[in-house]
Amino acid sequence: MTGLAILALLEAGYGSRSADEYGRAISKGLGFLIQAQDAEGCFGSRSSGHYVYNHAIATLAMVAAVARGNAASYTAAAQSALDFIAISRNPYLAWRYGIKPGDNDTSVTGWMAMALDAARRVSRADSKSGRPASLQIDEDAFDGIKAWIAKMTDAGSGRVGYQQRGTGPARPIELVDAFPADRSESMTAVGLVLRSMLGEDPRTSEVMRRGVELCRLLPPKWDRNDGSIDMYYWYYGSKALARVGGDAWDQWRAACTATITVNQRLDTDECMYRGSWDPIDTWGGDGGRVYSTAICVLSLLLTQ
Repeated sequence: MTGLAILALLEAGYGSRSADEYGRAISKGLGFLIQAQDAEGCFGSRSSGHYVYNHAIATLAMVAAVARGNAASYTAAAQSALDFIAISRNPYLAWRYGIKPGDNDTSVTGWMAMALDAARRVSRADSKSGRPASLQIDEDAFDGIKAWIAKMTDAGSGRVGYQQRGTGPARPIELVDAFPADRSESMTAVGLVLRSMLGEDPRTSEVMRRGVELCRLLPPKWDRNDGSIDMYYWYYGSKALARVGGDAWDQWRAACTATITVNQRLDTDECMYRGSWDPIDTWGGDGGRVYSTAICVLSLLLTQ
């Protein structure tokens, strides 16, 4: 949650050196992450197998801070975190829960891949400026990411699965009925983001075109009764279709902006609610109000 909050503030244009409340929040948040990093470079506790999500998102936030020219301590923490991502990956494929667990999933892989891609962009910017690369990454990981997404994509429909080809997203067991998997194309959106990241062109890729169409037909919608609220999907869908552009992006952007802005909590002056979004989607029970607010902000920023 700290990583997501930092990302939302950084992507909105604030920096840790700013003297305002946003800069102070970013600086304190990054300091907390550094304190929470262990000797292997992992951010936070490993008490749950899902700690890899925490690590990937925190790494992405730390790399984003490095990209904005921040302190050397952030670079050291980011490099250590990237090293942990490298040792966690399954040989020749991707990631799931823990270190080289033997199985993989598209959701964890999406966050890990974004952290690596952000670091790669930092190093490329360094190279263009004639500076030594700030961050080193496991370049072989991109081959594994490509192989995993290909394995999970149903070529006929373009749908991407979580752990099985073309089966769509996972759901907590107790929420399977409340949030039907067919109300979300979150894994398809992750697949589109990663294919684009790896250099695949949606204008010439038939499987990407089909994935885009699946997302276009299932735009953001705030309906408490049909299980369609999935902010995780809206974030990845926004990243995916922003890269694609065209009519599909125009339609998605309009739906996303309208859906998110109209449901922001502006009906109260209580500081813990005002300006936030209620955590009532599939993953709101895990992430709470910080999750729902940060990921809605990140989605909105992509539509600007």
